[in-house]
Amino acid sequence: MRRALEIFLVILITLVTPIIVHAAQGTNDINNAATNITNTINNFMNSITNSTEDVINTALANLISFTNFLKNVIYNASEVLAILFGIIGGFLWLSGVSPYRGRRLVISAILLALLAIVIAHL
Repeated sequence: MRRALEIFLVILITLVTPIIVHAAQGTNDINNAATNITNTINNFMNSITNSTEDVINTALANLISFTNFLKNVIYNASEVLAILFGIIGGFLWLSGVSPYRGRRLVISAILLALLAIVIAHL
């Protein structure tokens, strides 16, 4: 029985040793594969992050440009309407055709001019 156990252990060691050596060599390959996979995932996530940041930055730049455009449109419209309201209201008020309406138009012209000043300083 002891002789059979010794033969069994020799056979076991003979079979298991190459497997252990191969597994130990494969550890470096597994580490390299894991590093490659990790690097690939990190590169992919970085590209998604960079693309998302680019889209958000572009959207913000477009939004700022649009708000500046709207500010200019409102400023110019307020100036033009203030001048028109002032001229028409002054004529109606001073000519006596419709003094009440003329006075309201002049007040509206002053308020629009103030709005234009406020918008210009935003």
